[in-house]
Amino acid sequence: MMLYEWEGKELMQRYGIPTPRGLSIFCVQDVGTALSHIGTSDVMVKVQVQGGGRGKGGGVKRARTPKQAEDACRELLSVPFQGKLVAGLLVEEHLEIRKEMYLAFTYDTASRSPVCLYSARGGVDIEEISDTDLKRVMLDIRQDAVDLDVPFVQEAWCAFKESDARLLEINPLVETASGMFVAADAKVILDDDAAFRHAEWSSYASRSPLGRSLTSREIAAEQIDTGSEYYRGTAGKYIEMDGDIAVLFSGGGASIANMDALIRAGLRPANYTEYSGNPPREKVYELTKVVLSKPGLKGLWIVGGVANFTNIDETFHGIADALTEVKPSYPIVVRRAGPHEQEGMARMRACALTHGLNIQLFSKEVSMTHTAHVLSEMVQRVPTLVC
Repeated sequence: MMLYEWEGKELMQRYGIPTPRGLSIFCVQDVGTALSHIGTSDVMVKVQVQGGGRGKGGGVKRARTPKQAEDACRELLSVPFQGKLVAGLLVEEHLEIRKEMYLAFTYDTASRSPVCLYSARGGVDIEEISDTDLKRVMLDIRQDAVDLDVPFVQEAWCAFKESDARLLEINPLVETASGMFVAADAKVILDDDAAFRHAEWSSYASRSPLGRSLTSREIAAEQIDTGSEYYRGTAGKYIEMDGDIAVLFSGGGASIANMDALIRAGLRPANYTEYSGNPPREKVYELTKVVLSKPGLKGLWIVGGVANFTNIDETFHGIADALTEVKPSYPIVVRRAGPHEQEGMARMRACALTHGLNIQLFSKEVSMTHTAHVLSEMVQRVPTLVC
């Protein structure tokens, strides 16, 4: 879960990391309250979205008077920012900056350990700095201190560990003209799998990685992996998109490649969805019902690699239950293999025969990406109704 800047700064404040005086607001009428809270009209107005590029993209504006602050807020709240939902604004005191630095904690996938990243150069051009300008300090999650002489590095390390963050980034960490060090920006991504340790996370509003509020289907899917049997496989990942081909993927790595294959075949995904870890029939049924509930669907693609321990018949039983209820008339393509595959395929054939489903089934002899083209051909053969 990516926090908005104001949420990330509130987290950092709890660990003793100074941030600019500021207030998050959600309408233009709150500008006066924010300026009174800050104690000055010389402020920065910063759009709050799920993503970066705000500085270069016009999402951060300087205001020197209340009128300018109101105008900036009105402009930033009026439209989405770079296609992303604007969740609010952060109004902060303007800082006279002497120096900008970069400080971050994240995980290094090669060494499978935390790493501290530091550069004496920070700000909006951080992506352009060379590797020689970026210092990497490999860490052990069990160590208490970081061997780096940088302001607030120990506090940031503590915040990173105790918050179960995947990323904690301060860019820029600034030195002001008065010699104070302040976290002028904050980017924090929390590990969703650690939510059971953090009851306080329930105060964060639900959010989509696409930078908008969750849809009703996304909210429903989130509930699938909750409850006393949340650990029995995962089947609650659903991201709604603007296409018309429903997808049910198995496994995260192949899922990304399959999304590309679907688009290359000329089709538009209605969602990104995956289930894995041998989920029970009931979970897969609930997920399939969510996937099939989107209006305007023109096809369904059920695809995955060769499973190691996922029971294909068990998961197909859940899918067949949902197909029995919905009885979709659009084409369906299935490609899957693994334990109890024959029983699962037989179940899908019986479901198709009973309910007259337009379905084609494939095993490992046919590549996953090829079945995207099969579905494309089936969709194209469906006659278009003229009203």
